[in-house]
This record gives sequence, C-alpha cells and structure tokens, in this order.
Amino acid sequence: MQKNQWILEEFAHAKKCGIAIDVEGVSYVNKKPEELLKVMQRGSYMLDYEGDALGQIVALHIDKVGPSEEPSYKSLRCTKK
Repeated sequence: MQKNQWILEEFAHAKKCGIAIDVEGVSYVNKKPEELLKVMQRGSYMLDYEGDALGQIVALHIDKVGPSEEPSYKSLRCTKK
C-alpha cells in the first residue's frame, strides 16, 4: 500500500461527493490525484473537514503542518554525561 493511499482515497471520495477541496487555500476540485501526491511530498499535511449547520461535510482542507516556532530547548531526550 502506498504511503499516502488513504489521503488519495479521501480526495477521491470528496470529489465523488461534490465536496469542495483545497490545498493550502488553492482549489483542487478539478485537479488529478497525482498533483496532490506531488504536493504531499513537500512535507507533512493535515486533512481538515468543514461541516455545515446540519453536520454535513461541505469542504476538505489540506494544509501543511509543522512547528509554529523553533523550540527553545535543544532536546527532551535524556543524554548520558
């Protein structure tokens, strides 16, 4: 199984259901899954589902995630002295 296969399955399902899809704010409704895979190779991404007042999913947002700032510590790992 491909590393990001589950994301491609979610992407395909959202397209099939007519759900709006964007990657970092750019619409991907008319793009192919291969284009999404190219983007996913650039880092770690998170899927976020947007619902309406009735609880129906109306949008799938895919955004890059990472540390918001550099940690002020070197490491939390125990080191031998």
